[in-house]
Amino acid sequence: MANAKIRIKKRKDALQQLNELVQRDEYLLIIHYSCESFYNITDGRSPRITSIAVRYYRTGQTISFSIHKVAEKEGKLDSLEYEGYKLWI
Repeated sequence: MANAKIRIKKRKDALQQLNELVQRDEYLLIIHYSCESFYNITDGRSPRITSIAVRYYRTGQTISFSIHKVAEKEGKLDSLEYEGYKLWI
């Protein structure tokens, strides 16, 4: 029973913090990142971050960076996809 009370209090506190953030939304950024699969890494290294997006909560403006977009702009995406495909066959 004590665990349930603790979880309910933590949830209530978290909701209060989120409400305070939304009320001061000029300072609120939402940051999302994606990375390569954790399951495919067998050598102990950290997974590579493949994209990052930052969204201004108030305006909805989003700025993003992704490895595949850079490769596409530089005309290297096809060769990178082919090299990746060769690793799987």
